[in-house]
Amino acid sequence: MRITGWGAVILMLLLWAGTISADSGDVFHNPTVGLTVTKPSGWHYVTAARNRENIDQIHLTDKEFHAAMKEYAQAPLVAMAKHPEPFDDLNPSFKVNLKPFGQLKGTPPGRIIRLVVPQFENVFKDFEMVQPPTEVTVSGIESAYARMDYTMELPDGRSFPTTSGLWIVPHGDYFFMIGAGTRQDEATGSRAEIQEILKTLDIERISTD
Repeated sequence: MRITGWGAVILMLLLWAGTISADSGDVFHNPTVGLTVTKPSGWHYVTAARNRENIDQIHLTDKEFHAAMKEYAQAPLVAMAKHPEPFDDLNPSFKVNLKPFGQLKGTPPGRIIRLVVPQFENVFKDFEMVQPPTEVTVSGIESAYARMDYTMELPDGRSFPTTSGLWIVPHGDYFFMIGAGTRQDEATGSRAEIQEILKTLDIERISTD
């Protein structure tokens, strides 16, 4: 199986929360990239060390893909989870990465999602595209969204029916990748909570002049 960096990066985004910049308040603001998002008061930022531990615990059906995911992993701008880690179940999470378009410059957001979907089908058990890529608006910006269901398996034999949402938001020569995950049955946290976080997202427009 041939692995691409894009597939590993987006897979990394959709799984577990990663690092954040040093910010302890509920309102996260990064003036360099022009992004602000509000963390629910009961949620928690998650550290890079915990992120690495979570990756190591995930069982994928293709070891090469797991290795590539680690290689291409990059710290999110901000990431948060509902419950303090370690958490002995699927911890609802929300995170934001910023990636350069590179050779994909000019590619519609929905097309970017479609480029990586086949790799997800190969490495996740019970994969199903619940919401095919569709046009949405995020912080007033024309974007794309898709939702996927699959079973996340751990080496100890446990498995969790998982739902992951992915938003692609263009930002000049870059784009924001916003990923969120919950249990399919929402037993540990709801997708409505994710939507409330998304509503707080404020991205400064980049002038095209």
